[in-house]
Amino acid sequence: MVNIEKELEENQTILLLMMGENYNNLTLSIAKQLSGKKMCYVTLNKTFHALDETFSKNGIDTKNMVFVDTISRTFMDKPEQTGRCHFISSPAALTELSITLSKFVKDGFDYIIFDSLTNLMVYEKKAPVAKFLSSVINRVKEGKIKAVFYALKVDQHNELIQECSMFVDKVIDLGR
Repeated sequence: MVNIEKELEENQTILLLMMGENYNNLTLSIAKQLSGKKMCYVTLNKTFHALDETFSKNGIDTKNMVFVDTISRTFMDKPEQTGRCHFISSPAALTELSITLSKFVKDGFDYIIFDSLTNLMVYEKKAPVAKFLSSVINRVKEGKIKAVFYALKVDQHNELIQECSMFVDKVIDLGR
């Protein structure tokens, strides 16, 4: 297991590469390690309600977390509103997502977790995803907060991962 707090002491932005079979355990471990500070958790593959339930069942304190859910509105007209979640129209709505993330950067959050870059590839081509990531990282660096980006280590996304690796301070390959 990676000590993400230690890694974030030395690096402002990290890309975590993981295998599918370790993905759930690693994402839970990282959320637990960072849950003591203000965190914005961006989800592109699970709904807010599913994540909130999973975190609670695994003893992860979510009182310092705000979620950005890009999934729920793709199959629900009006997801149940909560002050702990901002619902984006879809994972492909990169401009809407970027504007929302800018607000969290300005609001003094300690961490942004982005789950996951490879999920964006289902909705967008490599070039817009790389441009989006570059923009988000520039905002994160200006706001002096820390960010962790997840990516599944799969051959079909090697080009995206290589390009995104240029934008972050450190790449940690947990899929070896």
